[in-house]
Amino acid sequence: MWWIVMIVLIAVASGFGSDYMKHKRKMEQIRVDVLNKEIELEQLRQENYLLENRSMLEELEKIRAENRLSYEKDENRRWLIEETKTKEN
Repeated sequence: MWWIVMIVLIAVASGFGSDYMKHKRKMEQIRVDVLNKEIELEQLRQENYLLENRSMLEELEKIRAENRLSYEKDENRRWLIEETKTKEN
């Protein structure tokens, strides 16, 4: 009689153990998926950062070129000093 009870208990325990292991594997797979998504998001952020920096660098170079041209064209290069002096008076 005790043998039958032991066999039933072992079968029930192995069923619970199996379900628990399935749950653990599923949770680990979800964690792996989340980490993969986070890595992908970080890669996109880095690409976006690089693109923004390139864009800002191009814009800065354009502004520098425009300033250089306007500086070369202007005979009166002390415009900022004179403008400041007129504001102070």
